[in-house]
Amino acid sequence: MLIHPGKRTPLARGRQEEWDAAREAYLLEHSPELKEHSAAQQRALLQIEADAQARHPDPTPDDIAAAVAVEAALPYHKRTEAQLRRNFEPLAAHLPQDIRSKRKRFVQREQRAWNRANPRPLTDESQRALTAEFLKAYTRAARS
Repeated sequence: MLIHPGKRTPLARGRQEEWDAAREAYLLEHSPELKEHSAAQQRALLQIEADAQARHPDPTPDDIAAAVAVEAALPYHKRTEAQLRRNFEPLAAHLPQDIRSKRKRFVQREQRAWNRANPRPLTDESQRALTAEFLKAYTRAARS
């Protein structure tokens, strides 16, 4: 039987997720600067989410009605062109998705900016060393 590393059974996938969570907890526990960085990142991401929601709130029924009225006021050929771009669906069906897309782009852009401004304090070498220590402890605990 040929084994594909990308194709895991649900049991193996669950174990991998368990291992990843345990490894992350180990790294946070044994690296205080990473713990501080992670807490600061969590606070920043919550603030970014709040800012995104404030900048791009979910459309109200009034917003949707106004968008439909604006679309109805367009000349026939412009309205048809706009509907063709949306596969003949009315604007009201697309407005919530457009808002969610704008909010998601805003969040991703702000997260990337925060990550560039605040690099992760754990170097590759120290992460490898901590992971090796974790493997020793994790495999010892799994055998017991």
